[in-house]
Amino acid sequence: MKKSLLVLSMFLGLLLLVACGNSSSNSKEGNSEKKDIRIACNSVSEASLKAAKASMKKAGYNPEFVVFSNNIEALQAVQDGNCDASFAQHEPFMKSFNKQKGGDLSMMKPHVYYTGIGLYSNKYDNIDDLPDGAQIAIMNDAMNRDNSLLMMQDAGLIKLTDSKKSGFTTIDIVENPKNFNFVEIEQAQTVRSLEDLDAATCFFTFMFNSGKDYEDYLIRDQHAKDFPISLIVKTENKNSDWAKSINDSFTTKESKKGINGHFKGVFTFYE
Repeated sequence: MKKSLLVLSMFLGLLLLVACGNSSSNSKEGNSEKKDIRIACNSVSEASLKAAKASMKKAGYNPEFVVFSNNIEALQAVQDGNCDASFAQHEPFMKSFNKQKGGDLSMMKPHVYYTGIGLYSNKYDNIDDLPDGAQIAIMNDAMNRDNSLLMMQDAGLIKLTDSKKSGFTTIDIVENPKNFNFVEIEQAQTVRSLEDLDAATCFFTFMFNSGKDYEDYLIRDQHAKDFPISLIVKTENKNSDWAKSINDSFTTKESKKGINGHFKGVFTFYE
């Protein structure tokens, strides 16, 4: 009897080990085969996500799009694990977030597309018409403020210090012949500021989303390709199958057709 009980005990123990092993294996497979994907975005980039949704589903994923009012909140949602990914922000903005917020985010490659910024005005049709002391809105986050000022330096409107190559703020302006007064505003609000100020630096995307002609700029940036946009994930997920597949979904023939059809050239795809 004792011998039979011992054999039975050993048999049950073996079954338990096998069950645990299968449970562990299934858990690992479940992680690698993640199908339900929550993607953070803003009101502009949501249109790109919707255009790519069919390609995402065709690849076997169930995407959910979570719209945030600003890009910091969207990236924070990914950092905190409330969303799996974000699609809206350019790479320098993400890197600035990592530095300032202690983030651990990475942008997927190949990069999907890029857009531009321009200096716009409701009051003046030419850059030379801007008066002395004109009030000009620039974006208040570090990377886009830097890009706004570099754009105006490239156009000969101001001169920035030679002591550094990036990270410029208004205190780095060493020459300002027309004494422009720069007003720092959250990027999503710059289009609205055109009603009150003489000019504003705005993303093409926000101009388009406001029903304005994004090509009606006084000047535009000259380094748009250096601000790529693609899927952003926690660094630990950048080599996952789901992240690669979701990122690739934006560049299928069907997705590109949908994105270009909606945005009318606002975005340029990397080739």
